[in-house]
Amino acid sequence: METLQMKEAALVYLDRSGGLQKFIDDCKSYNDSKQSYAVYRFSILIDPCDVVELDADLGNHILHHPLKAARVFQSVCFVAVKTLSLIGQLQTETQINIVLKLTHLPALPSYTLDLCEFPLNYASQRFYMMQGIVIAMTTITKYTQGARFLCSDGVCPLSKGFQYVRVHVPGATESATVRNDFLCSLCSSSLQEDRKFRVLGDKQIVEIITTKMFHAFQGDSKNQPFRFQSLGIFLRDELVNKMKIGNEYKIIGIPVCVKTSQTALCVEANNITPHTAKVPLGISDNFRRLLSLTSSSCWKFTAMLANVFASQIVAPGTYNLLKLCLLMSLVQTRDCNREREDCLDILVITSDTLLVDR
Repeated sequence: METLQMKEAALVYLDRSGGLQKFIDDCKSYNDSKQSYAVYRFSILIDPCDVVELDADLGNHILHHPLKAARVFQSVCFVAVKTLSLIGQLQTETQINIVLKLTHLPALPSYTLDLCEFPLNYASQRFYMMQGIVIAMTTITKYTQGARFLCSDGVCPLSKGFQYVRVHVPGATESATVRNDFLCSLCSSSLQEDRKFRVLGDKQIVEIITTKMFHAFQGDSKNQPFRFQSLGIFLRDELVNKMKIGNEYKIIGIPVCVKTSQTALCVEANNITPHTAKVPLGISDNFRRLLSLTSSSCWKFTAMLANVFASQIVAPGTYNLLKLCLLMSLVQTRDCNREREDCLDILVITSDTLLVDR
């Protein structure tokens, strides 16, 4: 009964948010295509706040059990396809691959993955938000979204149809989707892939580091080569080429433990948004224009201002407040950094103590 209520809530949300019409349009594109598909991939934009207001159970599943929530939407979409006759080639519910794209996460600490805090929770299979700067990325490669397998025994009833469809899930490697040692659950014969139904997608891996790492090494005078510990982010399909090296992004994704030659923590990205600094009020148009021109980098704006004002940082003139802010931005103010010896001391002489306190 609980699952049925969540399915009804999912259908209502799709209808209210416009997701149902988008789903119908995507189905028409698939139906008009002459290509054979093992799976049909649909991306659904989800606003967690709206879903929670509509149905708390469904909202809880989306935030804490996204794979189960995707199956709820999968069932709803399958019924819609069959009821409205949207895709004539579709036979089974497992052929529908639903990807829930979250617009945001609640602004609570439990939904933030802090790359500087350990242990990191990568076993919960739920969404987290993290923020970091891109330091490296790979070229775009292909991965298998879904594949169709058939029993090799021609007498077996599972030697035809779409009873064996394998779909990529977050954290799965390529061998988990496609390999040659799968067995039929009915007769134990080996399964063979029907390659003409394989569906491929684009994949890209980027490495990010948290901005806190720069603060940790601030003032370090050792000229020894070192490399920051990074976190791998998997970008798939519509997310590839959405990130640039040197830019800072907010990322919503599911942490996964990838086991290759070495066990590593990575994140399957669900949504990414550029992180841009807010422009303070009272800044002249020239500075706003400079900020706009240097927005492609997270450090160009500050670096150019420091280069302009550093030689005359205490000289009389204009932009005294800006000079003070530049200096204050170098100061570690968090409690965890008060014991550091290489901090910056600032002497400010002014009659306006309220401004300094602020």
